[in-house]
Amino acid sequence: MKAGKLTTQAAVLWGAIPLTTQKRILANVFCVKCLVSVQIVKFRGDVDKRGDVILKGSCAVCGHDVVRVVETSEIQNANN
Repeated sequence: MKAGKLTTQAAVLWGAIPLTTQKRILANVFCVKCLVSVQIVKFRGDVDKRGDVILKGSCAVCGHDVVRVVETSEIQNANN
């Protein structure tokens, strides 16, 4: 699955997630317009102040803006 535009820090964190898990994350994003879980497309990624990856993109069904938080900060904290 091709990643969207990610910041360098987000790319490192996202790349540490197994491919099968990445696919599940991208396929399970809630759309407030469709009211169901959908696939995120045309996404870009950044890291928030807590160290979590924030994916922002579009719903594959209706095109509405969607966001998915990937809590990578918990993994980083567990390794410390």
